[in-house]
Amino acid sequence: MEIIVVSSTHEEPQEVGEIVQMFEMGLKYFHVHKPKLNRKQLIEYLDQFPEEYRSKLVLHSYHGLAFKMKLGGIHLTRKHRKRSKLYFARLWVRRKLNPDLVVSRSFHKLSDLTNDKRRYTYAFLSPVFDSISHSTLSAGFSKRALLIVIPQARQPVYAMGGISEEKFDYIHKHGFDGMALHGTVWEGKIPPSAVFRSAFEKAIQIR
Repeated sequence: MEIIVVSSTHEEPQEVGEIVQMFEMGLKYFHVHKPKLNRKQLIEYLDQFPEEYRSKLVLHSYHGLAFKMKLGGIHLTRKHRKRSKLYFARLWVRRKLNPDLVVSRSFHKLSDLTNDKRRYTYAFLSPVFDSISHSTLSAGFSKRALLIVIPQARQPVYAMGGISEEKFDYIHKHGFDGMALHGTVWEGKIPPSAVFRSAFEKAIQIR
């Protein structure tokens, strides 16, 4: 069961240090979702990460920086998915030149999960449970629907939204390849790296 961590959308003074600790524990990818930062501010933020870990960073905005700074990849938001065929042609070339480049997206409807013909490195499906960080986002998928649709997906699917350790078994039994942690990491009183350590150890035990 793979675990991915998504950044806080707010300023977290110790965030980079906490994420570096997670990388050292085994975190594979960290999604940088910082909608309030402009390009210059985002560069300053990314520069705080040691070069050895930058290949594990996946950007949600200013995708050009992912290629310029040799980061791990990009996450296609709704805005990006509306871009021209030329954009996707260039992206296809980049992926051919760099097979390890991560390209991900989020799905909020099960029908979209199977109707989208593009191939992604992995995809998020949300909200699987009531969101921790957004009180207005409630779980919207039945157990039966998950068991039917997820095996038909063209890429690994990670559960997102309201994820906590006690739900890992449910996630595993319903066909998910892993989960994305967001609110449970940043909204609690426990240090984020400690939350990740516990979750990572729990995920390893699930077979």
